[in-house]
Amino acid sequence: KKGNIGRQIYRVILYAFLYSFGAVASFAAVVLFFGTIGYIRTKTLYDEANAEYVNVVSRNQTKAAASVSGDGAKDAGEEQNGSAGLSKNSVSSDASASGNGAGGGGQSVDTRSVDEIQVDIKALQQVNPDVVGWIYFEDGLISYPILFSGDNEKYLKRNYKGNYMASGSIFLEATSARDFSDLYTQIYGHNMRDLTMFGKLRYYKSRPDYYKSHGYFHIITADHDYRYQIFCCKQVITDSEVYTVIHKNTPGLAAFANMYLVPGSVINVPVDIKEGDHILALSTCVNDYAYRMIVCGVRVNDTPVVIPAPTEPAAGDQATQEIPADQGTADQGPVVVDTPMPVGNV
Repeated sequence: KKGNIGRQIYRVILYAFLYSFGAVASFAAVVLFFGTIGYIRTKTLYDEANAEYVNVVSRNQTKAAASVSGDGAKDAGEEQNGSAGLSKNSVSSDASASGNGAGGGGQSVDTRSVDEIQVDIKALQQVNPDVVGWIYFEDGLISYPILFSGDNEKYLKRNYKGNYMASGSIFLEATSARDFSDLYTQIYGHNMRDLTMFGKLRYYKSRPDYYKSHGYFHIITADHDYRYQIFCCKQVITDSEVYTVIHKNTPGLAAFANMYLVPGSVINVPVDIKEGDHILALSTCVNDYAYRMIVCGVRVNDTPVVIPAPTEPAAGDQATQEIPADQGTADQGPVVVDTPMPVGNV
């Protein structure tokens, strides 16, 4: 009898284990399934946004590349925008630096392939007025709209249309100026496992030479195309001083950078930060909740966006012809305009 009781207890324990294992496995499968669906939805949404609002024209072109000290000058060879509402700039697809870095002088000839970026910010703002710009890395690996709401929680789990999405959005620090006029501030994005959003920033930390071919990014607004050179990557605690905002016309940027940004960086880029420069810290999460990772860039170019004056339609154009009285719209019902609907440990 004791043997039978022992076997029965063994069977009960075995069945309980198998049941628990099956339940855990089923739960994990469900989580994996919905996680994968979420990744696909994120990638699809932002692939479509890039296709609709961003135009990148690749071509081979020789250009003179000059490093600038953040005073609003631009490299020789850059182009100003000639289309209404579109930002234009010629950028290198291989971002290893020529010239002497931010704040440095000198000029060299760059014969690498360059891209011309065009982003229709005005159209994006019709979808969601919280869109304040677009972040674009010169290799195209990171390319997303930037949101600003004055609230660091709103876009943690919402996409750029305002709809729920676990990957959230790329968004500007709540206490910042929405026009990127601050001397130093932060942009946040989730470190997604599928490398979307700011997931690829991890490579600046894990691959020592990664920055040599991925050294520049752009912040494109309706009025400006700002180009930044990456000079810093480091892991910091969540309440670090690096999460300070230095507003326009505030002294002390150079001292701040030399005290809090440059020391401990895994990237060794010789830059000369000056008063009046502009620095952006791209911030994302790591596996430890107590820490974050930042990748910092200093502004080296500011290309104004030129919006040409509207032209008058030529006489006789269809747009100027009068509609005959018997062809009016009074009895045709309302006109329907098809417009986009407005809409982390990851």
